[in-house]
Amino acid sequence: MQPHWSTPPWRFHKVVGVEQLQLVAWPRKPQVPASQSGGWSAADAFEYHYIQLTKRLGSLRFAYEEAPYFLRFLLHIQVAQLSCRTAVISCLAAARVHGIPTLNREHSTVVELNLPGHGKPSSTYPEIFHYRCAYLPESDITVVNGYRVTTIERTFVDICAVNGALEGLAFIEAALRQGFRKRQFQMYLDSHRGKWGITKAQEVLDQALYGIDSVHETHARYVIMTCLPQLSVSAQVVFYTLNSYYRVDLLIADSLILEVDGRDKYAGPDRQARQVYRKQITREQFLLDLGYHVARIHPDEIATKLANKVAFLTNKPPLDRHVIVDLYHQPPWWQRTLARFYDALCTPSHNPDPSWSSAPTPP
Repeated sequence: MQPHWSTPPWRFHKVVGVEQLQLVAWPRKPQVPASQSGGWSAADAFEYHYIQLTKRLGSLRFAYEEAPYFLRFLLHIQVAQLSCRTAVISCLAAARVHGIPTLNREHSTVVELNLPGHGKPSSTYPEIFHYRCAYLPESDITVVNGYRVTTIERTFVDICAVNGALEGLAFIEAALRQGFRKRQFQMYLDSHRGKWGITKAQEVLDQALYGIDSVHETHARYVIMTCLPQLSVSAQVVFYTLNSYYRVDLLIADSLILEVDGRDKYAGPDRQARQVYRKQITREQFLLDLGYHVARIHPDEIATKLANKVAFLTNKPPLDRHVIVDLYHQPPWWQRTLARFYDALCTPSHNPDPSWSSAPTPP
């Protein structure tokens, strides 16, 4: 007989936005009535239903083990906020607290922590945490929604150094999409020249573009640039129609249009899905009539299939019916038309550029 409790006798915490996962205060000595233990010892009965995350916090075992990695990652971030008094959340976890999307290609659920100053962590800590031994001045620490995290600039440098150039590029382009400007990060890099991670972060910042709609578009462009450097690749290329325009995710070798489509795009009621398909067919037919080839790829296929697919499809002459927009030095004009919308969404830590209040008209 499996133990069951209709009303657990301990205190629960809920993760914001993750209702199916719960935190429980881990008791020093579980007390389970004999009628509810099913003949098990109190400790065994408790641990059957709950998994220990830290010395004082645990979670419902079955819900935790079945949850996708990103929900467990959110839970671990909250555990860090509840159980760490001085440690500062950094890297991908800090990006999540700031509200900046990341790739997290490794599906990591480990929360990177850093002690302020030159602090050195204990040699033993929970498996869901990893302490970094890196100097962290107070100027690189901020508080977002009650979480002590590294600043947005320091988070960028840490991700580049710890998680790699691709993760850093995905982060910075997602931040630029939310209203940050390159000069904000450039000022930080200029003031920390010669320090750990700055050189790599500068290389990533130089490649970053404004106006990229998703981290998966960044991933696709990065794969092409690194695996097929002989091919030109441009992002968010514009094609004008009589009354409007189309934007495509990537234009490769001036002939191949690549669209990165997630399955959510086609989700929803049948009527809505049909409307999406209808617009997509009209758009794609317009591009095909201009002589371009259109290919689509799912984010899960970028790392394994994209390079071979692009190499096969780029054996045709370049075309010139498109407009390449400068994304290196300022946000694109279509993004600036949404400036007020982004200002309303930005938190105080986001610090969007005030010059977005007036948007130029499209060319």
